[in-house]
Amino acid sequence: MRALAGFAFILALAAAPTWAEETGVLAPTEVLERIEAGGDAAIAIAAADLDIARARMEEAGAALMPNVSASMSGTVYRPTAHYAYPKDNADSFGGLEVVQPLFDFGRSRALQDAEDKSAQAAEMALVTARDTVLLEGLALYFDLHASELEVRALNEDFTSAYLHWDRAKENLALGRASPVEVAETLADAEKARHVYYRERSRNAGYRLRLSELMGADLPDELIAPPPPPTAKPADIDRDAFVARTLEANPEILALVRESEAAALRREGTGATPRVEGFAGAGYSTRPLRGRNDYEAGVRMAWPIFDGGLTAAKKSRMAAQESRVHSRLEARKNEMRRRALEMVMARDDAYQRVIAALARQDFTAKNLLRRQQLYDQERVADLGRAMIDHTAAEADLVRATGQFWLVQARMAVMVGEHPGRGLEEGFLAAAVGADEGGEGFVPKAGTGFGQNDQDEFKRRETLQ
Repeated sequence: MRALAGFAFILALAAAPTWAEETGVLAPTEVLERIEAGGDAAIAIAAADLDIARARMEEAGAALMPNVSASMSGTVYRPTAHYAYPKDNADSFGGLEVVQPLFDFGRSRALQDAEDKSAQAAEMALVTARDTVLLEGLALYFDLHASELEVRALNEDFTSAYLHWDRAKENLALGRASPVEVAETLADAEKARHVYYRERSRNAGYRLRLSELMGADLPDELIAPPPPPTAKPADIDRDAFVARTLEANPEILALVRESEAAALRREGTGATPRVEGFAGAGYSTRPLRGRNDYEAGVRMAWPIFDGGLTAAKKSRMAAQESRVHSRLEARKNEMRRRALEMVMARDDAYQRVIAALARQDFTAKNLLRRQQLYDQERVADLGRAMIDHTAAEADLVRATGQFWLVQARMAVMVGEHPGRGLEEGFLAAAVGADEGGEGFVPKAGTGFGQNDQDEFKRRETLQ
């Protein structure tokens, strides 16, 4: 049963791209999954840096492990007393030595801990690189959806301008238009064509880069863009959001680990003794009194004077530690400012969604009225009603994309996956909602998009 379930899951994954290509429906979560599975050069570079950091951690840990070495040699010689010992002219020797570091005043342990911190910093850098690529793909996804609608609107605009030019030529032949009017309509048509071609090229660029990130071809046309948020997001506790950002942001955590690693490297640099135990055994074909069959003991090495090299290294590492710490403080200040800006940007993005919804509502009703007039033969064409409605739909997609991108960036700032930002109510649940003070709080704005938007409202005065 497990094998059948696994086979069915593989078939579902294999069929998913075909279904998306046929329907043109692509969910933002699917885009993030494909980008994360496919990877990108930036993610690959960060992953390689992480492998390097882990290898260096293993190298530092090897300094605390026993070392085993073997040696073998063969020598042909002529001794001074050759005439007394004519057969003594060759020697074969083999030896084995084991050395175990015993104590070095914490130098090796400090360096191992430093490389461990560097590996953790590399892990945070990998997360940052992944999130950066995922946010780029998410932005391209919404841009492409909006561009699809924009291309359609501009194509309709160009078609309308072309028909005006064609009608102006007919009126010129009938003597009801001047050459100046024909030239003006031609200029408008060519300008509309240029704007249409420019957006079409931009659309191709979006499609090419998104396909590259996803590692798969996109449908010929994307349909059913993601809907806007269904309700106004809850106000979050700004102080809690800032605090969560400073303690969980991957960029800040990476700098914290780098600062700790720099401090440990400085502590692990010094002219301290090194104590190690050793044991060895050897065999030689030449019997000599100065050779031992085996030996064991403890030895100590102490670099008493090295010309100031160790002191110079400690000064350099202290300066590096100070540099990383300064970068950390600067990044904290930047993140604190960005966190507050993101809270305000989310409110602005939601208001843009409300404005775009109102614009779409107006253009839809205007298009419906224009169609009714056209059916009643009271107007000769639909005018710009359809063009304006398509453009309003594109603007709504852009507003929706901006809102969800802000949410995704805020999720990344608090150390979460960008996909968590696509969940409504995630931030309020993660950092806590702003309860506000007691008393009456009036409704902000017109209330468009809310359940009671059509109810009559009048100003009330608190007694």
